[in-house]
Amino acid sequence: LPICAMRCRAWLAVGVVAAVAEFGDGSPDAEVIQHYKTFDAPSLTDTGFDAVRQLLLDGRPFVVTDGARGLPMASWDCDFVRSEFPDSRIRQEGGSSEVNGVKMSSDWPRNSKPYPGSSSYPEGAPRMRPFYWDIAKAYKAERERKWGKSPQQVVQKILETTQVPYWLPEQNAQEMGHSSEMWFHPKGAGARAHMDPHCKTTVSFCFSGERKWRMMVPPAEPHPEGYFDGEVYGARNPSRKGEWQPTFELTAPNGSAVVVYPGMIHETMSTGDACSSSVSQTFEVPTPAAYYRAFWPRFALVGEDVGGCGHVVEALTVLDSRTKVKPAAEEAARKAGKAFAAKVDTDGDGKVSEAEILAAGAGKGKRGKHSIAELTSFHDVNR
Repeated sequence: LPICAMRCRAWLAVGVVAAVAEFGDGSPDAEVIQHYKTFDAPSLTDTGFDAVRQLLLDGRPFVVTDGARGLPMASWDCDFVRSEFPDSRIRQEGGSSEVNGVKMSSDWPRNSKPYPGSSSYPEGAPRMRPFYWDIAKAYKAERERKWGKSPQQVVQKILETTQVPYWLPEQNAQEMGHSSEMWFHPKGAGARAHMDPHCKTTVSFCFSGERKWRMMVPPAEPHPEGYFDGEVYGARNPSRKGEWQPTFELTAPNGSAVVVYPGMIHETMSTGDACSSSVSQTFEVPTPAAYYRAFWPRFALVGEDVGGCGHVVEALTVLDSRTKVKPAAEEAARKAGKAFAAKVDTDGDGKVSEAEILAAGAGKGKRGKHSIAELTSFHDVNR
């Protein structure tokens, strides 16, 4: 199993997870319902971090309708990138190659093609193939994909124009820029339901057109074949038909921002007449701590993607103290967890104070990585 799959599960004292059906049928199970209560996806305007903090900690999808307000990239619609980066190259999703075979200056916004086998996709799924440009995060390591002329200059432009949105706390914009993935959806095109290989939360800024987003948490017993593009539709493996049962649906207009969490299976589709342009970027603050706590037992069973995020959960479990969580049977793990709690409770009053939490994560005179809000959100199981 992935790192921290069993050992953190034991320390967290999580009970046995019951499958909805073999590998899960996609419908929300008791743990998903218990965590979210409802499947409302808030739509906010002219908001701030105080209003979205708990949503981000809980892993609840939401849209900020003016979420791209003030961003230097806000004008990067499909026509802009074609004229600004004419010698770059992009690829059309759903093909057999990852090579960027489409010249940016070509007439790709009017070159819609269907996904192979899309006639058997479930109702509401995108049938047409979008275009994808991940030059900022991939060109150095994947030069064989043919990025076009002057890729380093193009990346520098992306980094220079990346900015933390007004509704998130201040953090490293350069790191956000390096994670950039631009998606271009001609009318009716979209990304098939999939899971991202990120441990951080993603924000998708829409710069033109309008999109429909649908999302769901994977079942308690994730499918061993994983969650690559469209696998949950069952077109390739008919036994998976019915697995895609999205619980959240959002509309993202031009100028908006949508939040997607690690491990969340999600799908997009352009619903307007205009070519829809967007950039997806990961951000570090805050960590969706309560969300990780609620769903780590199932995430740990995913063989790729979020299954590799055990280091995040382990850090939250031990309050950033660098304490090693050793594999153990449940009884021994509970004993170790109790001993750890007693060690953190330095004054022995049976309560862990904010000062004691900060001291646990201080290490050699250095503050821990996570905030009090993140750590308490992770450990507060009866809120």
